[in-house]
Amino acid sequence: MAQRTRRPLIGVTAGTRTMMSGAWAGHEAVAVNEHYARALRQAGARPVVSAPQDEWSVEEVAELDGLVLTGGTDLDPAAWGEDALATDMTPDPERDAFETALYRAAREAGVPVLGICRGLQIIVIAEGGALHRHLPADLPQHPVTGLRPTTVRAEVDAASDLALALGTSAEVTAFHHQGVRAVSGQLRIVARHASGLPLAVEAASGSSVLGVQWHPEIDGERGAALFESLLTAIRHRG
Repeated sequence: MAQRTRRPLIGVTAGTRTMMSGAWAGHEAVAVNEHYARALRQAGARPVVSAPQDEWSVEEVAELDGLVLTGGTDLDPAAWGEDALATDMTPDPERDAFETALYRAAREAGVPVLGICRGLQIIVIAEGGALHRHLPADLPQHPVTGLRPTTVRAEVDAASDLALALGTSAEVTAFHHQGVRAVSGQLRIVARHASGLPLAVEAASGSSVLGVQWHPEIDGERGAALFESLLTAIRHRG
């Protein structure tokens, strides 16, 4: 009997939502958009959903092959010393702390990370960077992308891992009203919109990190390339 190859185990972060109907109305549920899990399965990986109720040690994170930080609500500005704005979505400090700890544990353990939309912002803030709090008010040249999924063009640094997956210019689907203002730590910007807004970052050193300010899980073949690049990073990790 042929030996079955183990699929990579990819942690996928989830939030919590209050159930609105049925016998369990009013109870909290673990929730994550199914598109993330589907994209990982199609890439040949096995998603492992993890929610803020779970605490992971560095040793436990090291048992994963990769980590996906998913999209969701705005980050709590109190975490980096700023006040709330009227334009902020309702924050989820518990999830912020959970995903920040997971990201730092993954970096310590050398586990490749893919951050998507909010996930990119978690990475940037965890590394000491800063966010635009409301677009396009903060950057008038940027299109309105916070009302519905919107196609934008990302111009990609040719000397990046992202360019290997997408090429140097790609149309992607964005759905955000906040974005990266500055990066710090071990991150470098590897894609921008024509408005100047950073659309992707990578780690300049250490384990593989890619964060994108768009939603590859709903982007068909273009999106699939990013999940496949995560699996490539896992293979190169050894």
